Amino acid sequence: MNEPKPPPLNVPEMVIATIAGVSFGLKTDNFLAGIFIGVMLGIVLSLIGNRIRRRTKR
Repeated sequence: MNEPKPPPLNVPEMVIATIAGVSFGLKTDNFLAGIFIGVMLGIVLSLIGNRIRRRTKR
């Protein structure tokens, strides 16, 4: 039987986004903006990383 493919690991992207969001929140004392920046950066980096991984598999 065909086994399903495991989902791509986005750990490096999430670590970078978390560090960037936390550092922005601590630097500006605006934790809500830090959370927003971290989440948005994580989404963007994950999309870019998935596209790069997909391109290199071909």
